Amino acid sequence: MSKTVALLANDTVGVEVTRYLAAHGDRIVRLYLHDPEYQKCGDEIIAASGCAPGQVRLASTLKNPDEVSQLRTLRPDFIITVYWRHLLSKEVIGAAGQGTVNFHPALLPINRGWYPHVHSILDGSPTGVTLHALEEQADAGPIWAQREVPLSPTDTAHTIYVRLQREIVSLFKETWPQIAAGKVTPVPQDEARAVYHQIREVDAFDALDLEATMKTRDVLNLLRARSFGDRGFAYFEEAGQRVYVNLRLGATPSFASEI
Repeated sequence: MSKTVALLANDTVGVEVTRYLAAHGDRIVRLYLHDPEYQKCGDEIIAASGCAPGQVRLASTLKNPDEVSQLRTLRPDFIITVYWRHLLSKEVIGAAGQGTVNFHPALLPINRGWYPHVHSILDGSPTGVTLHALEEQADAGPIWAQREVPLSPTDTAHTIYVRLQREIVSLFKETWPQIAAGKVTPVPQDEARAVYHQIREVDAFDALDLEATMKTRDVLNLLRARSFGDRGFAYFEEAGQRVYVNLRLGATPSFASEI
């Protein structure tokens, strides 16, 4: 059975989820995008949604009581937030007639908040993805479904981030029909195991002390946690320069064909 959805979406995961909902026959009655400074793939999401211009809003409009009132009048069956950086008020959350779904790239309640994949590389906590219901507190709502996505020895922050994106889309496609049909009951999170990370916590790892004594494993984990594609965030200072370090890792090569 198709559902009406208020969709708050960003990035490539937002595009994939929007396309899936349209293909599934669900109707997006209101689409929210991040404001321009944080918006990614906005045009693609709009195109995939089938929404008319009057159905599309920016995130900042949800601070407007009139917009919230309109959303509550629409009474969508579900509110779905996909890689959404803002917390929602209880008034917005309460606009959903049947439920809410948020995407989080971690095995909740571990690593709530920001950059969970980075913290997993640094502290060894498990990596994975979670679909959960919304509450006013960040990433704290009952869990619809989750899946562990183990780290590889060759993972950097970028490679595990991309894999988590792929896995959370897959998890949503597998579970959304059951969620929408009311065949799944979300399970409350275990608050005793909850860990939350602030957005600026990772900055503390970036300044490298060249005189510090560290285990090789810890150095490698720090560097791979702060390497993202072509960009390295960790740095050291020498000769008046700030030098950034970007780690590349690969599996054991086979030289048989070269012998």
